Amino acid sequence: MLSWAKAPQLGAGYAYPGITSAIMRAMKPLMQHKNRTALAHTFITWLPWLWALLVAVWLFRWFGTHGYDDPFITYRYAENIAAGIGFVYNRGEPVLSTTTPLYALILAGARLLGVDIPTFSNGLGVASLAFGGLAFWGLGRVWRTKVAGCMGMLLFPLFPLLVTTLGSEVAFYLALVLGGFWAYAQQRYIAVAVLLALATLVRADGVLAAVVVAVAFLLQRRRPIPGRAVFVYLGLLLPWFLFAQLYFGAPFPVTLAAKRRQGLMPGSELFLPGLFAQARNNYWAFPGFRAMFVLAGAGIPVAVWRSPWLLIVGWSALYTAAYTLLGVTSYFWYYGPVIVGFVALVGLGAEVLARFVAHSWQFRPVVAATVLAITVLVLRPVYGGLVYLQAHPDTRTGIYRTVGEWLQANTQPADRIGTLEVGMIGYYAQRPMLDFAGLLQPAVAQQLGPASSYDDAAVWAFLQYRPAYLVLQEGALPRLQGQVAVQHGCKPAHTFRDPTYALPIVVLACPPP
Repeated sequence: MLSWAKAPQLGAGYAYPGITSAIMRAMKPLMQHKNRTALAHTFITWLPWLWALLVAVWLFRWFGTHGYDDPFITYRYAENIAAGIGFVYNRGEPVLSTTTPLYALILAGARLLGVDIPTFSNGLGVASLAFGGLAFWGLGRVWRTKVAGCMGMLLFPLFPLLVTTLGSEVAFYLALVLGGFWAYAQQRYIAVAVLLALATLVRADGVLAAVVVAVAFLLQRRRPIPGRAVFVYLGLLLPWFLFAQLYFGAPFPVTLAAKRRQGLMPGSELFLPGLFAQARNNYWAFPGFRAMFVLAGAGIPVAVWRSPWLLIVGWSALYTAAYTLLGVTSYFWYYGPVIVGFVALVGLGAEVLARFVAHSWQFRPVVAATVLAITVLVLRPVYGGLVYLQAHPDTRTGIYRTVGEWLQANTQPADRIGTLEVGMIGYYAQRPMLDFAGLLQPAVAQQLGPASSYDDAAVWAFLQYRPAYLVLQEGALPRLQGQVAVQHGCKPAHTFRDPTYALPIVVLACPPP
């Protein structure tokens, strides 16, 4: 009988002869030249998917708790849907204040499964950024511009402005649009219709992507758009529009009108000037990003000159024109679709440079070195931007959550709370909220205009709705806090301070009228 001490000396082949021979038979073909080539090809094919997985895991590790105020409005809709209260922000007030109805329903489904909504939203966001990078890679293969595709695969999911939108629907929306473009490049028109319809249900401006694809099809194919695709697209949209018309009285969110009114206010920065300010202050100011602008400039004539990438660049341009004409105020998450077009142009610029080198030297190592140099050139500032973002999270997150949780613990369920930024505070408070920026009550938004301020709108809203509590950043709304609230008997109930937040936040308790 063999002892365990002797078994290793005899070898695994003696103890298990079938396993050793099987392994050797399996390994032998891999040593042949043709199979080594096939194995290398398989590895290269799966490498982008591995990259996407690594990017998603890394981004979630760094930004899994990232958040900013606006998405929490949608989170509260999702909470109320999951709780059976209805598709509402405030109980009994059917007003569509979320710009992303489908995203709210997805989050509600996650909540029904017991998942934390902010965490799930961030996880979905990083997965969407990773998929968007894969879509760039796929488009590069289909359109035979592999350098541009690989550059988009690397740059898109890591671009700092896109990462700052995590928590909102932006990354998911962009992934659907890019997926639709990828399907269009492969002539899978039903998939195009499904993906772009879902994108439109996530954000209404997704219709612009459908318009661009329709125009591209008519110009390139020179035949009518497939009827089945049109039927699928409209068929997916119609139920929501009928429901929204019956439930809310209008199919479009009231926030669009609110943000247009905000754009009329003195000192308000509109969409297009805000875009230039973003480019100048956050990117052009840093030498590493200037190289991207140079590459993007080189990519513009290529995109315009009958390149298939004009589909993406044209969509970004149409989106920019539409938001400029709408006259909405500047919010950083509005610029996500613009970044998509910018990344495409950077990729095209890299493609032009790589082809120029290949044509001039006709020596593969030189071309490979050029592509590697471009990659390092564009990824260095991107990584630096991500390091900065990770070290400087939104300072409102901690104190707003603390305020909201205090309100939930120290106020009655029917007490209405008035504040200027309603997202995080309202989500954690779970109380009826009055938003002085007009995102929840359309009548408040009508008080914003060329001759008014947020303070004026807040005073009007206070007198009209008479909230039980006011949550005010010290000195932000001086007329409301220093005059009107005092006249109506409001008293300080609690003051919150946070070392990472600039000013105290004061909660005032106001007597009923």
